[in-house]
Amino acid sequence: MRLSILGCGNWGSVFGIMQHLNGHSVRIWEFDRQRAEYIARTRDNTPFLVGQKIPQEIFIHWDIEKVMLDAQVVIFAVPSQTILSVVDRLTKTHINDAYYLSLTKGIDIGTLKRPSEIINSLSSAKNRVYVLSGPSIANEIIRGEPTAVVLVGPETEGSTMLQHELASNHFRIYLGDDITGVELGAAIKNVIAVGCGISAGLGFGKNAKGALLARGIVEMQRLGTKLGAKAKTFWGLSGLGDMVTTSFSEESRNHKFGKCLGAGMSMAEIEAEMVMVAEGVPTSKAIMVLSKRHGIEMPICEVVYSILFENKPPREGLRDLMTRPLKNE
Repeated sequence: MRLSILGCGNWGSVFGIMQHLNGHSVRIWEFDRQRAEYIARTRDNTPFLVGQKIPQEIFIHWDIEKVMLDAQVVIFAVPSQTILSVVDRLTKTHINDAYYLSLTKGIDIGTLKRPSEIINSLSSAKNRVYVLSGPSIANEIIRGEPTAVVLVGPETEGSTMLQHELASNHFRIYLGDDITGVELGAAIKNVIAVGCGISAGLGFGKNAKGALLARGIVEMQRLGTKLGAKAKTFWGLSGLGDMVTTSFSEESRNHKFGKCLGAGMSMAEIEAEMVMVAEGVPTSKAIMVLSKRHGIEMPICEVVYSILFENKPPREGLRDLMTRPLKNE
């Protein structure tokens, strides 16, 4: 198949390499012209991809129309806060009968929309937008380590086709039936993972992290079911599975961001040091707006937001969680 990947960061390049090895024709769009030309010439995508060159057969370009040429599957691998601007670019690009697949995890702050909802605004994408999510640390995938994810979409035929075309002997794809739940789980778990990182940065152990994960699932379900998701989705790969991975992995951007914050670094210092986006940081803003709008209690997400954007000291935030009124589980 002819795959066009929008986004040449860590996940975009790893997914492209994996699908090239699967036998597909892969094109990758990098918005920065100078960087795109450098990667195309050297096949080096450091610091997003370390110790691995992008194969010569993969086409890399800054002109989105050239990348989209004859695409059968258009894959979004851009940060959640830039997906709206990418979709705006595509309104001028004519695509016929392509499938659209989102790898993006987050919620747009301005519109409070999930990635698939934004992509669906394209006239050519109506009822052809699918979502792939789950515990998928890109560096583990490129090392050939076992990974399982979930694919959800509007119709069975497209889902089954994409499942079989994109899976490999170390990348297992399950089918799901709840786009809303899968995307909300993917977004909220990043906020919880920042909280778990803060806890680790403060020097707390596995007891604290276990509590954050267990209660984090509760917060996911509260907001998710209010927004139309199925409760069981949050116990699957895109909820519990992804949250555990993101909250424990030292290669997780969200966990790393939180850990640095808990250890005393400022947000400015962390952002200057980290190249890749920690999606849980901007997403925490969107989650706070949604929770207040719908009257949903989400104390962990609220504390993470307060630490990130209201200058609440991390240790004080964790203390606030522990001293809330006692109640039944």
